[in-house]
Amino acid sequence: MLISLLSTQAQTTITVDPNKPRRNFEGWGMSLCWWAHGVGRWSAANYGHVVDLLTDSVTGLGYNIFRYNIGGGDQPGHAHMRQYGDIPGYKPTEAGAYDWTADPYQRNIVASIVAKGKPVIWEAFSNSPPWWMTISGCAAGNTGGADNLKPTYFNAFADYLTEVVRHFRDNWGISFRTLEPFNEPSAGWWTINNNQEGCGFVNNQNGMVKILGRSLQSKGLTATTIAAADENSIADAVTGIGKYDDTALSFTSQMNVHSYNGKNSRAAYATVGAQKAKRLWQSESGPLSWPGGNQMDVSLWMADVIIRDIKEMKVNAWLDWQVLDGGVWGSITPNYTQQTVVPNKRFYMHAGFSRFIRPGAQIIDSDRDSTMAVWVPSTGNLVLVILNSQTTNRNYVVDLSRFNSVPATATAYRTSTNEDLVQQPDVAIQNQKLTVIAMARSINTYVVKVAAPASIIVQKKNRPNSMQPWMRLHQPGLVVFPFGNDARDLRGKAIPILRS
Repeated sequence: MLISLLSTQAQTTITVDPNKPRRNFEGWGMSLCWWAHGVGRWSAANYGHVVDLLTDSVTGLGYNIFRYNIGGGDQPGHAHMRQYGDIPGYKPTEAGAYDWTADPYQRNIVASIVAKGKPVIWEAFSNSPPWWMTISGCAAGNTGGADNLKPTYFNAFADYLTEVVRHFRDNWGISFRTLEPFNEPSAGWWTINNNQEGCGFVNNQNGMVKILGRSLQSKGLTATTIAAADENSIADAVTGIGKYDDTALSFTSQMNVHSYNGKNSRAAYATVGAQKAKRLWQSESGPLSWPGGNQMDVSLWMADVIIRDIKEMKVNAWLDWQVLDGGVWGSITPNYTQQTVVPNKRFYMHAGFSRFIRPGAQIIDSDRDSTMAVWVPSTGNLVLVILNSQTTNRNYVVDLSRFNSVPATATAYRTSTNEDLVQQPDVAIQNQKLTVIAMARSINTYVVKVAAPASIIVQKKNRPNSMQPWMRLHQPGLVVFPFGNDARDLRGKAIPILRS
């Protein structure tokens, strides 16, 4: 039957060339807001199950990058935020002290992630300054979406963010690798009394970055650098980073962008990132401009976004927005009343990438759209993802002749309308060619145990380890850190200092 099908349909050849320039891939991730502010209220067992779905690379998504939202906190009496969108700030008033008991639910999820004992990259980001630093007196935005941080409060905002970062390090054992002061700053839709925190920041991002960088330095937060600017449009990101001077760029180690809009600027973003020698993240995405349809439709659409973002923007990490959400935005559908979750079609689509393409992988060249090839040193696997969004089957011949040796078969997995990352019969490899049928409307993952060319082996041996664990564990739920004479875990419980 396979021979018959292949003989009557045209074949597309995919050439995978590991000898061309490659780049390191740090992994997959997501933001914790707003879902963690809700799920963190659940029982520890129930939210621990959610964290397993997010972090386990065998049965879950295997995500290893998490973005913690430093809430600004809105003015008392304001009641316009969406459910769980009212992230508390740590300094509710200008004259008052910091409240380190704030935001307990999001911190419950942080603690649960830490307790799993897996290497994690942490980023802290802000959607808005505290309300009392804003022009409008509202953490949702300003009239007409105008810039909302008071011009005389740049230093205060930097001090607030870095004080939170320092407290997490010194008291809760979490070192944020990057700190992002902006979120879609040029979008123009952060308006007063909106339903979520947001802050326009079109003007003087350059100045804010320099003030924030100096604040990090002055507090000895040398392990934390700045990421910027999480624009909603890739085109805006290209324009915006061009306005940063050399000093601002020296504080900025990473360029973040959301791939919702401006997709025609992917290649330009990659070029700018290379010119400025910055690590590139696609730090938030989702079906904002999706034309509509069902769960399978949005899964196919998002798979195309992932492949194009990674191949065309040449990003080092790919992050989702709200993995837990209803409708088509989430990969996991939560029931907040019953404290239960159900993975949906998007979950299995994402897992078709993230379970197999692991941190430290190298993106290698594959010369066809809708395909991606990745060498994973930690497993010795070549991972191929082939997307077929069409309504008819497509035949592919994958040329593996540039590898030193290949096995007799490849392992195959498929997500389709009626399949959720289901393992398929092994596919034969003949004459160093893998011949496959990508069924109509399907996402296909092929895993091949190959012997890498010498160029990959040399690069692997000489590559610095960018996947550092950003915490150390002693007991489940307890964070070990060598700071101060007393400590508390992320749930606020006193713990002893353990020194090594």
